[in-house]
Amino acid sequence: MTEKKILDSIETVFNIEFDSVHDAEIVYNSISPEVSYAHNERSTTEIELDENNIVIRIFSRDVVALRASINSYVRWIKLSTEILKI
Repeated sequence: MTEKKILDSIETVFNIEFDSVHDAEIVYNSISPEVSYAHNERSTTEIELDENNIVIRIFSRDVVALRASINSYVRWIKLSTEILKI
């Protein structure tokens, strides 16, 4: 039995707004190296700094890879913002 694929690809964009440009720059610089390491055949990510916002675009072949990518970036951003508070 051949499995029928419903989706060819999935794209999601999320925007994280920070209190200041400085905080956004710090978090952006801390997570942007992960973009090059997180690239694989099932999911790619683009990250952009726009004043006090970080815009993350994830392109994925399937929902499982998309969820894993989102979880990774949310975890890295959360960790970075917690470190900012120290």
